Amino acid sequence: MVIKRDIDPETLTAVSDPAGFYPIVLFHVDWPGAPVHAHTNRGTVTWNAQSWTGVGNAANIRLPGDGQGMAAQEASIGVCGFGNDLDDYLSSDARDRVALIYFGAVTTRDGATLIGQPFEVFSASINGVEDLTEAVATGRTRGLSVALASLPSQRSAASVYHSYQDQSRRYPGDTAGRLILNAERNYRGMRWPR
Repeated sequence: MVIKRDIDPETLTAVSDPAGFYPIVLFHVDWPGAPVHAHTNRGTVTWNAQSWTGVGNAANIRLPGDGQGMAAQEASIGVCGFGNDLDDYLSSDARDRVALIYFGAVTTRDGATLIGQPFEVFSASINGVEDLTEAVATGRTRGLSVALASLPSQRSAASVYHSYQDQSRRYPGDTAGRLILNAERNYRGMRWPR
């Protein structure tokens, strides 16, 4: 059984280039009443039938390491530069709404032209929201941090296609598959002596 991440061939070629590549992170947050489609470069990226707005350095995304464990992992998306509408975001109940984070490559630094298709690196549900407003020399900056708890990732999900027929074809003398298939039927009919 192989657990792998599906990556578009053009994107794989770009990120495998030994001379380097220009990365982009796209994130979608299903915020109540105002879904967010944004990316970490400048300009607008059109992908997956959506317009993704560039937020540049105004976003801070923290992701856990890539692993095969099934335990929930935590991540966060922090965005600053909000005006007075930050209060609307903070007062919305966004618990358990879905957030998806994709990774890809673009043609130029801070560009908005994708090479191939981005691939999913993290899927999560919103676990909390924190106000990041702080005082600065020119007044204050307003922002929020969205805490995320992971959903089963692409790397932790796999399908196994194995049947009794497959086992018999590969190992003609092996009867383990037949015995396992009949184990439940035999167990239900079992009676203990009195």
